[in-house]
Amino acid sequence: MSPEQAMFRKDRLAQRAPATEALADYVVGAQVGTPTLDRARLAVLDTLAVTLGGSTEPVTMRLLATLEPTHQASSVPLLWSDHTFNRFDAALVTGTASHVLDYDDVSMLSICHPSAPVLSALLSVRDWSGLSGRVLLEAFVIGTEVLIRLGQTMGFRHYQLGFHATATLGAVGAAAACARLMGLDQLRTRHALAIAASMSSGLQVNFGSMVKSLHVGLAASSGVRAVQFAAGGVEGAPEVFSGNGFVRAFSGDQSTEWPDDVRLGEPFVIDDPGFEQKRYPCCYMLHRMIEASLQLRREHGIALEQVADVLVDMPSGGTKPLVHPRPQSGLNALFSGPYAVLASLADGRVDLKSFTDAEVRRSALQQRFSDVILRERALTEPAEAIGDAPVTVTVRLRDGKAFTRTITVSPGSAHDPLTPGQLRAKWIDCLRRACPSADDDDIGALFESGWRLSDMVDAGEWTRAIRAVVTQSPLTCEARR
Repeated sequence: MSPEQAMFRKDRLAQRAPATEALADYVVGAQVGTPTLDRARLAVLDTLAVTLGGSTEPVTMRLLATLEPTHQASSVPLLWSDHTFNRFDAALVTGTASHVLDYDDVSMLSICHPSAPVLSALLSVRDWSGLSGRVLLEAFVIGTEVLIRLGQTMGFRHYQLGFHATATLGAVGAAAACARLMGLDQLRTRHALAIAASMSSGLQVNFGSMVKSLHVGLAASSGVRAVQFAAGGVEGAPEVFSGNGFVRAFSGDQSTEWPDDVRLGEPFVIDDPGFEQKRYPCCYMLHRMIEASLQLRREHGIALEQVADVLVDMPSGGTKPLVHPRPQSGLNALFSGPYAVLASLADGRVDLKSFTDAEVRRSALQQRFSDVILRERALTEPAEAIGDAPVTVTVRLRDGKAFTRTITVSPGSAHDPLTPGQLRAKWIDCLRRACPSADDDDIGALFESGWRLSDMVDAGEWTRAIRAVVTQSPLTCEARR
């Protein structure tokens, strides 16, 4: 770079827009309408379900074993335990549980899971007793909006650089949500966002390991910490997002300012295009190949023994998170294209049971991983369109016949959404995983109550009811601690 270019860069960065101030203004003053809150309610139900489902996973249990319960006045209970923890630890373990099954919702606008870090922070920053459902949902909408729109400012480049956007953006989104819920003023909210921006981290290289879900716990905990620090008087820089700040650093110098066409709440992302709720408990880049494989099996009566090989045609960049071509554990398999295809063809289903270590290690599947080829197309669509680009699965049988299916609509997206019945079934499946001895009628009643979250005067009554059902077995409760 020439001295003249360097001087121009310095001058340009000095003339930065006050993005941080605008974000703080938005967090404090944004209004959320009832239709938006209704969509947020569905996202909260979905995320609570997968959080409870992940509460018994090894990483959650191991992490919990490192933390000490506390009985301070400000401590909060976990959703699945009567033990209380300081709010930072509660957010850490709740966020980890929310993401460990990789069953939480997605926003392809920023290649991230928006609800998990935000809701985990809201569950932990204070007990919900005395809080109305409407106030909680407003904070949730605002936190996820900030998270996703911030991701849009950096574009696909952030993902290409190897960052786990759920983690990097999640800390800021969680801070925004908690600042709104706790009633911070504009100045303290700005400081909270500045603090959270410096606490953002997370790398894709840890996909398929326990650390990926820990990323969400760290993001949620960072959001809670940022708000508490700001409320206590800790101050950040006046501007941390534009200029020589967050956007430039996390976009690899591709962007420096908040674009004029990325506008908060115009509309809310949760309204349009909406969040994509997962039908299958694994990386979202596997969902279209799973859907295609299941349809081929169902329509043509294909058994795995008949299959010679499978070709999966994907958009450019679509294989980037699929880092385990030969998985040896359930966590590995969450990011394995060969396993997703083979399990679909072998079992005719993909659900929580598909991702146990025992299922993944079946010799009938382990011997066939090399028979599934994932191929990225030459770049024919914008990189940002990775979430909408078609995926084609071609199954070639040993007798020479071949069958092909192309999926253009992602399962769980606004064009193929979960029905209320499917969401209820997912709720029951996840809560039964959390507490196998719980009664299905009791679990179902909790879902029906949650359906009315936006009208609740005291949302704490609902979370206490959830905790009572999930911890009702003394043996289960003891196993958790």
